[in-house]
Amino acid sequence: MLVVADVSPMETHGGAARVLREQSCRLAARGHAVTVLCRHPGGDVPLCGDLAGVPVLHYPVDRRHPLAFAVTSVRGVRRRFGEALSGRDWDAVVFHQPLSAVGVTPLLPRALRRLYVFHSAAGDEYRVRAAGMDGGRPAAGAGLVAAFLGRVERHALRAAGTVLVLSEFSRQVLARTHGSLRVPVVTIAGGVDLERFRPPADRVCVRERLGLGAGGALLLTVRDLQPRMGLDTLLRAVAALRARQEVTCVIGGSGALRPALERLAAELELGEVVRFTGHIPEAVLPLFYQAADLFVLPTRVLEGFGLVTVEALASGTPVVATPVGATPEILTPLDPRLLAADGSAPALSAALATALPLSTDAGFRRRCREYAERRYSWERHVDALEAVLVDR
Repeated sequence: MLVVADVSPMETHGGAARVLREQSCRLAARGHAVTVLCRHPGGDVPLCGDLAGVPVLHYPVDRRHPLAFAVTSVRGVRRRFGEALSGRDWDAVVFHQPLSAVGVTPLLPRALRRLYVFHSAAGDEYRVRAAGMDGGRPAAGAGLVAAFLGRVERHALRAAGTVLVLSEFSRQVLARTHGSLRVPVVTIAGGVDLERFRPPADRVCVRERLGLGAGGALLLTVRDLQPRMGLDTLLRAVAALRARQEVTCVIGGSGALRPALERLAAELELGEVVRFTGHIPEAVLPLFYQAADLFVLPTRVLEGFGLVTVEALASGTPVVATPVGATPEILTPLDPRLLAADGSAPALSAALATALPLSTDAGFRRRCREYAERRYSWERHVDALEAVLVDR
């Protein structure tokens, strides 16, 4: 199997890269010969790598301008494929994101089984990323880039044999942005590693190990610091909540909005209440989920699935979230009280106040874990994925 992506499984800061990693490694663990061809994420990641026995081949890109980035992505993946992989007898190819897909598709046999994993609408994603923290007007030219990405994505989708979405919300986005594709669409929910993410024996000890202290309610969110994540809404909700009780909020993740978010926290007098940790390494991420009383997902737009939601639940930690994207699909069957009435700070603050008693209920925390076990294991996901890719 060939897996082609615009993100790298060697640097999993985003959900798409984590889905790519889990799918590839778990298919390989089942005996399939999997090779990943993807864009280099930057930094000191090697050009050629190995991920639990899965070869990962990167191609470099020019990041100085959106047009140069797109052109070198298409040309780079095509060149790298021709250099290293063109002689292989592939049985199936899995595409993640559009630029690498349109680069490689013309080089593959027409009869090859092709699956496209639709994480989100590329044009929408770019447009939202280009906006400011207040969701205001994107930078000049953003609309043209978004339209270009939409056209490229449509071309990639039409060349696929099957399209995979991670939620019914994403299926609706696919239909809205690309209309009738005449390509079968399957929904396979995202998953969680139930061995890595599990409830702690002693949550207080985990907090002490992380230096988070034992006093007050501990709220956690782990997000890229970008506009669509709604972290400014979270800060305003925490400012309202702290008037009622002692609370600490840990914000894990990196991104360009950190200075603006830190200024807002200072304006709201949250200097001793909110902690920005920066990127949380994978090795300690499960401990942060275990330490929290509540995980908070304050997303403003475009939550195609939300791996962090099921990771928190698998850790026995309830999740309070705005009713955005696929989040209601995940949380409503567990307990509708976990969803805010809308995406505003007052609604999120009210939902947090309602859910805090649940966070101290050992029985409810067990329910969170059991719910994740029943519905969201990666093994369940890969069972369904394998059925699409392999003839039995």
